[in-house]
Amino acid sequence: MASAALLAAGCSTENKAEGTEYGTLKVSCTADGSIDAASDDTSRMPAAPSVPQTGDFTLTVTGESGTQKWDTLAEFEQSDAVFRMGTYTVSVAHGDPDAEGIDKPYYAAEKSVEVPRRAATVEMTATIANSQTVVRATEQFLNYFHDAQFTVTTASGNQFDFTPGSTPADEPVFVKSATTLKVTGTARRQSQTGTDEGPKVTFSEQTLEATSPRTCHIFTFDAKDAGSVTLTVTLSDDYTETRQIDCEVNEGAIDDTK
Repeated sequence: MASAALLAAGCSTENKAEGTEYGTLKVSCTADGSIDAASDDTSRMPAAPSVPQTGDFTLTVTGESGTQKWDTLAEFEQSDAVFRMGTYTVSVAHGDPDAEGIDKPYYAAEKSVEVPRRAATVEMTATIANSQTVVRATEQFLNYFHDAQFTVTTASGNQFDFTPGSTPADEPVFVKSATTLKVTGTARRQSQTGTDEGPKVTFSEQTLEATSPRTCHIFTFDAKDAGSVTLTVTLSDDYTETRQIDCEVNEGAIDDTK
């Protein structure tokens, strides 16, 4: 729990003595690191991201007279400032909203508050404001294919590689909210002769148009029967999409489904 008295733009601590048109603002902030990641296998659920200390959140207060920012809520605990009476927007944040990668959560919260003559208190819960993604494969897929490699490319141009079935399992990566994800990949089918690696196939590119905040976007590849591959896109209990995936046998390889 962190609290702070904040100075509005154009005000000074000398105004506090007047006590007629100014009040103080106390901010209490907590963090919620939960991610919406629906799965019928709880052992495969993404681990909860790191939760920042409440005193480490940045604070922004915007009113009619302008915007004030502090690097941390902890700095506000040391101030004895006042605000002119009125309505303000209070925002807290932690992390970089544009950063993408493992363990890069971005937390944010925003509230409107009315500052009276004396004191106002605002309680906030900062939640994950960016997104996560991970590529997985079912046991059936791994029984039929081997050496599978998938790449997720974001609209920012960042690429993240996933190897389903690897030990330890791939961790979900954080990506920007409202970004486009493109999934590409290759794998080898089982050898029919036992003397080669098996034909290499390339899976058709799949696109997710926009990621959702506080959500892990799980791409699960499956192969329920020989020569047939499906992709299940799981965003939440309310959204699951299954797509049929085209498999292109690389030139020079032997297609074992013929």
